[in-house]
Amino acid sequence: MTPAQRTEAYPTDRFTRFVGIEEVLLEDEGRIRAEIKLEDHHFNEGGVVHGGLLATLLDVVMGSAVVSTIDLEGGEWCATQSLTTDFIRPGTEGTLYALGEVDRRGQLAANAVGTVHNEDEDTIARATGVWAIRRSQR
Repeated sequence: MTPAQRTEAYPTDRFTRFVGIEEVLLEDEGRIRAEIKLEDHHFNEGGVVHGGLLATLLDVVMGSAVVSTIDLEGGEWCATQSLTTDFIRPGTEGTLYALGEVDRRGQLAANAVGTVHNEDEDTIARATGVWAIRRSQR
């Protein structure tokens, strides 16, 4: 697997593309946006967006926001250490968009916040999380 490249549109990994997120867009260093068009397989038996999809979407935008602040060329990498998700209202159709932003960045960890919204700008879910930041031993 090749290391991440810092561009305005981050290529996503295979799992992220599998769930339907093709790219995440860099709005500014430490701030990311992504969209997903809802398909039949994104819904649970109750007819609303599966919570796992919402958590994945939040993890992607928040983690990508952290990635936008690290020194990839210098061997830094990050991994989700904790993710707390609040499900606010059901998602039912159309396209969802998510925003992730670094709230605080230290040498060993970064705190990020994220939200998912529907086409009417209603908040569907929100999350906070911590990303461990490490430097590889090359």
